[in-house]
Amino acid sequence: MPEIGEIWLVTIPILEIEEDNNINVKLQRRPCLILDDGRGLVVEEDNKNYHVLKLTTQFDRYKRMVIENWRQLELAKKSYIRIEMPIKIEQTQLERKITKLPDKQLLSVYSEVYKIINIKALKKLAEKYKQITK
Repeated sequence: MPEIGEIWLVTIPILEIEEDNNINVKLQRRPCLILDDGRGLVVEEDNKNYHVLKLTTQFDRYKRMVIENWRQLELAKKSYIRIEMPIKIEQTQLERKITKLPDKQLLSVYSEVYKIINIKALKKLAEKYKQITK
């Protein structure tokens, strides 16, 4: 079973819209960091799904964190964690474990993710929703 902080090879469906508005689904195999194993650490408690962050070799100043020790972790290329958008995947999309991110780097990733996810705003919205639905 995958654990938080591990990097796994994951099959991700990518939707492509053609000029004639036909939609194609392509499967992409990407390394991803396991951010949440269903316990609700990031988005929601969900015992059937995982939340992951994609890894990329493309540098972009916007919300990408470099994996400094990528060689020691046996990654094929210098890699960056795309922290801007956790995605939800099912266990069946997990292919194989690649490596595990050191705890210090994992804590740094969580720190950056929580800067993006405005927890206070989400709590206010949840409270407002509860009042409206009473």
